[in-house]
Amino acid sequence: MSQGGSFTFYSYARVDEGRDDRWAYTGIPDIFFYDEGSAREALRELREDVESEPESSWPPMQLEKIETVPISRESIFALLNDGIGAFVKSYEIIDIID
Repeated sequence: MSQGGSFTFYSYARVDEGRDDRWAYTGIPDIFFYDEGSAREALRELREDVESEPESSWPPMQLEKIETVPISRESIFALLNDGIGAFVKSYEIIDIID
């Protein structure tokens, strides 16, 4: 089976140093973006929404860069059956928004 290229996406998540598996299902879906600017803007808007609520506090959030494994039939099945973690080749935290 031929393989396609891999892709780079961006996302964000709550900073949680005690979490062993970044890609484990938590009940809150991950949201992905084509570019860093879009992810950063969405995170800025989320922060404004949270901080506009009385008695709400902003938890530190991490902005992430994600590279997928090469696209193939096998990698798509892994994504569908095992979740996003099976499709991630690497990810890095590129910023912490306090």
